Amino acid sequence: MTSPRPSERVHALRLLREWVKTGMPPDEADDWFDATPLTRELVLTSLRNKGRLDAVIHHLSSRPPAADFRPVLWIGLTQLLLLDGIAEHAAVHETLEAAHKAKFPKPMIGYANGLLRNVLRRRGELETWIAGQPLSVRLSHPDILLRRWTEAFGAERAEGICQWNQQRAVTFARRTPDAPAGDVPLDLTPVKDFPNFFALPRGYLPTTLPGFTEGHWYLQDPSTSLAPALMQVKPGERILDACAAPGGKAALLAEALGGRGAGLVALDPNPGRVDRLGENLQRLRLTDVSVRCGEIGSLTDERFDAVLLDVPCSNTGVLQRRVDARWRFSRRALQEVTQLQTRLLDQGAARVKPGGRLVYSTCSIEPEETVQQVKTWLEANPAWHLEEEILLLPGEKSCDGAYAARLRKC
Repeated sequence: MTSPRPSERVHALRLLREWVKTGMPPDEADDWFDATPLTRELVLTSLRNKGRLDAVIHHLSSRPPAADFRPVLWIGLTQLLLLDGIAEHAAVHETLEAAHKAKFPKPMIGYANGLLRNVLRRRGELETWIAGQPLSVRLSHPDILLRRWTEAFGAERAEGICQWNQQRAVTFARRTPDAPAGDVPLDLTPVKDFPNFFALPRGYLPTTLPGFTEGHWYLQDPSTSLAPALMQVKPGERILDACAAPGGKAALLAEALGGRGAGLVALDPNPGRVDRLGENLQRLRLTDVSVRCGEIGSLTDERFDAVLLDVPCSNTGVLQRRVDARWRFSRRALQEVTQLQTRLLDQGAARVKPGGRLVYSTCSIEPEETVQQVKTWLEANPAWHLEEEILLLPGEKSCDGAYAARLRKC
């Protein structure tokens, strides 16, 4: 017998409290796929606007509430200030009911009731107050990121990145080479500068795309095509995708090799992600790809014509999609991930044949993870040189941000 489905606010509250406690992205939670559209919207909008919501809470409170209780207020404020079509009484009542079911003390629930009803009375005044706050509050980004982007890209571009990140993420689908001509639904929008990529209308169910189960479509952001294109793969080569899951870049490499992807090794260290990688490549009929679970350092006896190294990063190029990642950014975390990237560069370079190439790829836009990382590594490895690099800022081509550099071994 299945257990009853939790109410939408209860589910959203549980996901947000777990994020506060562990930092795990909500969309990686076991029950994320059981969430209703409203639950997902409550969670994602709350996290996307956390800075703004916390500023309102601080403005209206003499004493900041405990961190574990803040998700209750985020959910209530999101419904009252940010989402349309939700009745005010339902927003307040259901939010307080969720807090009650989470067994918060009555005084805390009473405090939430007072704050939310205060917001209802002072909505216009609060909107004016928010409009006068600093950009980091209005566009809900940590000061550290806004300062860094202003220094690296200028104030206008930095604000544009923040505005892009505050928009709801668009779902993109790539039409694969196996797809027959003329099977593109009319309500899909072609993406300029990215052939065979289409933006899906909001609410469109991807699995209803014609030929989806037959492998004629793959869901991925257009920015993910930059690094595979920079690889310049030719049929007959031996290629390594060293951080391959979930499979979007691996699929593009396999298609460039021709046939069913023979010659490509798709490697990932996470067993669960490897399972998903294998399933995605199977659906795309790329059955000759060698899918493996392991670290790149384990391939001591193998050499490749080209290696794609899509490294772990701070995700600052994809904050529209990874809405919570902005709140995890810190100098310490940046230092740790750049050290990991350098180690992976060393390991990836060791797998390349003489005269071969390595493409270093990341969905960060931080200089330490992109141009500076490559420049510093090349200075320490004179047997390599830079052939080409691309930095795409978020929203610049109506898609995520990304960086990729092709390095050649002498």
